[in-house]
Amino acid sequence: MRIVSSSPRRTVLLVGDAAGYMDALTGEDIALALATAGAAVRCLTTGRPDTYEHAWAGLTRRRRLLTGALLAATRRPATARLVVPAASRLRPLFSAAVHALQ
Repeated sequence: MRIVSSSPRRTVLLVGDAAGYMDALTGEDIALALATAGAAVRCLTTGRPDTYEHAWAGLTRRRRLLTGALLAATRRPATARLVVPAASRLRPLFSAAVHALQ
């Protein structure tokens, strides 16, 4: 995510938790911090900070979709009660989803 202040000389690139951390459920914080920091460095060293938002979106797409879906399921009482039993019965599926975030 890129935030530009009122001055065109001041560009702030957000990395780690500040770049779109959604929830602690998945342990995504360190992986997200490393991935977005690497993208920020690449964008800055090439003199293209304006490309960071696109890089950020690509790096975090899977995390945002999977974590968002899990959080959405837990916000509704009817589906929240099903999450743990489903994870228990479908361990390979839930394990693959968590590993996809790392």
